[in-house]
Amino acid sequence: MRLGLRSKALEELIGGYEPGKIYHFYGHAGTGKTHLACYHPLSALSPRLTEAMRNDERVIAVIYSCDGSFDWGRFFDIYGGGFEERPELKRYVQVVRPVDFDHQHSLIVKTLPAFLESRGLTPVFIAVDPMTSFYRIEFMTTKDARRRISIALQRTGQLEEQLSVLKAIAEKYDCPVAVTNWLKANHTNEDQPWYREFGGGKGFEFYPSVSVRLEEIYKRPKIVKATVTKHRFGEEGKSCYFAIDCMGVRDLNQEEKRLVEKLEKKIGGESP
Repeated sequence: MRLGLRSKALEELIGGYEPGKIYHFYGHAGTGKTHLACYHPLSALSPRLTEAMRNDERVIAVIYSCDGSFDWGRFFDIYGGGFEERPELKRYVQVVRPVDFDHQHSLIVKTLPAFLESRGLTPVFIAVDPMTSFYRIEFMTTKDARRRISIALQRTGQLEEQLSVLKAIAEKYDCPVAVTNWLKANHTNEDQPWYREFGGGKGFEFYPSVSVRLEEIYKRPKIVKATVTKHRFGEEGKSCYFAIDCMGVRDLNQEEKRLVEKLEKKIGGESP
């Protein structure tokens, strides 16, 4: 089942969430990562989970909220839909909050496969948001240079193992997976390869089928640019713009489109 997006521009850019694929969204705070990795897919899953409830199917969606940003209240306010009308749908969604990197690693590599197998459950969607949160905290709070190198080598290897397990689950159960990541502070270097724009190692280059960079280009209204940096079955390098407000992620209105056109002309060296 391909999961759609509320934003037509994003839908055309990404093509929806295909079963068996990993989708990777990366950007600074406030660029819509949780919306795209968690809220949007859950909203799109409402009809599927309603059907599962009606037929008493053993399915589940799993959200790993590694920084605690997933909020049921905000989800219901913006994307509620069938979930708000049928609160019992929440029993088909498990929100897990790891406490540190080792806990996250154990939950994904060991607990998740065993849990699905032992309960006879079929995952319909899995998200890890943001996947590099605990790795970043551990790395940035370690002052000793040698220790930081050791952490980077160990944790990036473990992140790659987590991605490999998620990829195997996605393919085995034919479900989409979404993971999020943060941009590095020095991501503005135009000469660097796209896969050096974020932390977490090369696993994020190889395992996702689609990678999308999110950049805030205007604060009020908040306008975000989404650029496809990797797409195994589509065109790379394409971009679109969307807005984030109290109603969540949405397409730009006409005034915002004119604002983006002016910004693009400035960037291109033309006068607006």
